[in-house]
Amino acid sequence: MILYIFFILYYNIMDTIFSSVNGLLIILVLVINDIISFSITKSVYLQSGIFNTKYWLIIPVILYGLQILIFYYGLHKTSMSALNIKWNLTSNILVTLIGIYYFGEKINNLKIIAFVLAFLSIVLFGIESYVIK
Repeated sequence: MILYIFFILYYNIMDTIFSSVNGLLIILVLVINDIISFSITKSVYLQSGIFNTKYWLIIPVILYGLQILIFYYGLHKTSMSALNIKWNLTSNILVTLIGIYYFGEKINNLKIIAFVLAFLSIVLFGIESYVIK
């Protein structure tokens, strides 16, 4: 019952917010959601800071559940394929940078090439939406 009430309130709030924004802001919200989810998950795995128990994993689970509604509102602003690819590529690049610079993960030359190609893909998708009508 509490979850149902939360869902209804969340739906109404999101409907109000996202009805007046563009697709880029929705992609940004999806990406920030991913960054927070993956960072908490990695911190729980490392048991670092306040994230020393598995109970913290409830936050990424809730955030992932909310992504469906955010994605739904994004579909009102752009196509599913464009929204999905821009969201995933941007998220992958930023999560990778957090992994490298915050968590100290290492990447090899092949992964650097893949990283550059992912960035170029985002640029091409962005250009496509302005050039091809």
